[in-house]
Amino acid sequence: MEDQATNELTGPAPALTPTAPSGSTTKQLFQRCLIDNVREGVIMVDQYLKVKLWNQAAEQLTGIRGPGMLGSDWLPSYIDLRDRFDKAIPDNACPIKESIRKAEQVMLAATVTGRGGRRMAIELHVIPVMGRDMGVRGAVILMHDQSSQVDLEQQVLTLYAHATRDQLTGVANRAHFERSLDARIKEFHAKTTISSLIVADIDFFKKINDDFGHHIGDQSLISFAKILQDNTRTNDLVARYGGEEFVIVCPNCTLESAFERAEEIRLALSQAPISALNGKNMTASFGVTEFQTGDTAITAFVRADQALLLAKESGRNQVRYMEPKKTDDAKETSQPRKIQSDIEWMNLKGNLLLQQEGEITCPLEILVEKIKGVVAQNEYKIGSAEEGYVQILVNKPSGTKPSLINRPLALVVDIETKENIPSTQSKRKCLRIRITVRTLKNRDRRHKDLDQKAKQIMNQFIGDLAMFRLVEEKLEAPESRY
Repeated sequence: MEDQATNELTGPAPALTPTAPSGSTTKQLFQRCLIDNVREGVIMVDQYLKVKLWNQAAEQLTGIRGPGMLGSDWLPSYIDLRDRFDKAIPDNACPIKESIRKAEQVMLAATVTGRGGRRMAIELHVIPVMGRDMGVRGAVILMHDQSSQVDLEQQVLTLYAHATRDQLTGVANRAHFERSLDARIKEFHAKTTISSLIVADIDFFKKINDDFGHHIGDQSLISFAKILQDNTRTNDLVARYGGEEFVIVCPNCTLESAFERAEEIRLALSQAPISALNGKNMTASFGVTEFQTGDTAITAFVRADQALLLAKESGRNQVRYMEPKKTDDAKETSQPRKIQSDIEWMNLKGNLLLQQEGEITCPLEILVEKIKGVVAQNEYKIGSAEEGYVQILVNKPSGTKPSLINRPLALVVDIETKENIPSTQSKRKCLRIRITVRTLKNRDRRHKDLDQKAKQIMNQFIGDLAMFRLVEEKLEAPESRY
């Protein structure tokens, strides 16, 4: 039987006809019927790579008639054989030649050019034919049509992309985010792996749409999404929650690490010129939280979203966080963490309106320059200054002649600093700062816009000085003597 197989490969090439040549045995008739009717393309070559057989399925796959190939040299270029990356396989790197040389089977995903120039995806299987002396007599090449399978896989991938990706930015969409967040929450409860959530929102995005148009607004969203992806890990999930709001699920990430990551993204965005905005920059605000015991996907998101709102209210272009409560039953919180101040601050006199204590990450020298910038930009005046303290006079005229009813507000901003204080956010030392807004005169408390003006000034200093807020207190006004 081996001699017969060897003769088939080394002898004259048999004609591929529906019926076997005269004198064929019954066994040969069955073999030829099998070869001509299998769905796989079957090609046989001898040890010199001469084509000995080319069945009908091979004709259909390649668009090349078998009789014209019989006796020809086998070359990958004849069928435009390419690997799965669509890179042409050169004739000198022929997988059939390698299979014969090494006496080993070869399997690879490939494509060939079929009828009409259509690319056909195939699975190529090369089987060396061995003699009794273990010498290689040639090879059988099987080509399985994978086009329908590839088309199906591509359709599945396309449907998956539509179901999970935001069509504008390419990041995950809200539905995929909600499923992923729910899965991470369940994983947190099962394995107690620390994970965090970041919520980000582009500042003044409506103004971008109004000034540049919605098309430029879309380009700005795409740029922001790319910055988010470029500054996150491969296992972080970046998603567009809706409009200009984005979210990042950070598995195996502590609150401190997530806060630092959000700050890195904030800086990268604020320093990156956006081509769609004619090279101008845009900023974003961020809210951060860490998963806690008893959390659901909703409670974790609400907590991060509240931190984002806090960042917006504090002047935008900053990062704020909501720390999980260390209790058995998790509760939602809408206020920043209250910390009893252990710093010995000055005993300020006068009518105090607002006080804010926080941390600054920059050195004192840079903070001083930032304060000078705020004063110069807003035409404020420095009343007095000493080590660790500066008094700023805020006196904004109304634009009309002052009167008993309509007079300018005379407010004072007191800024106190303490260096080398242990940070509440990390193990490093920080610059602790307290800002106080107060009136110069007691009668100014009757001003109808006093509370709003004090809040605006406080938020301005918090935002411009990039202060991380720790304690906030609104001081009750004393009874008016009028």
